[in-house]
Amino acid sequence: MHTATHAARDAAVEAWLTADLKRPSYAHEEWQRHHLACLALGRRFSAVRLTDEVVYAAAGQVPGLAVAVLRGLDGPVIHDPYGRRFYALVPPSPPKPCLGPGATHLGLGSYLGVPRVGCTGPDESHASYWAVPIEAPGSLCDPARLTELIRAGTAMPGGAES
Repeated sequence: MHTATHAARDAAVEAWLTADLKRPSYAHEEWQRHHLACLALGRRFSAVRLTDEVVYAAAGQVPGLAVAVLRGLDGPVIHDPYGRRFYALVPPSPPKPCLGPGATHLGLGSYLGVPRVGCTGPDESHASYWAVPIEAPGSLCDPARLTELIRAGTAMPGGAES
């Protein structure tokens, strides 16, 4: 993909992520300064917080396979290496009563530190990054596939139930 096309896509994704904010420019300033902006959840998208243990258990305890497993969700996933959590971005529907141990729905009234679009790998700051980048405005994880990942991760040794 051409660099201009990347820039246009990134700008469209950032506009979509910030469209519900009263002042989207604040998020853009935070991305410029800190590579992370605090965004409200529950209107345009929600998130499901997953412990590293659940994701790595679903990947058979092979950290290098975790991203491949997460790509199977067909949507964007943020990794917070400092907090040892993954955040799958999902549609803003109401949460299921119980997602399982090691998984928490974050919707209305919750906020998430969202990395700058294009920040796709860990660095020395240990800040959050896109483990699975957001590819287009409105691109979100498939809730059914996410439920399966949670089931697999909590049923395996090393998951939240073990």
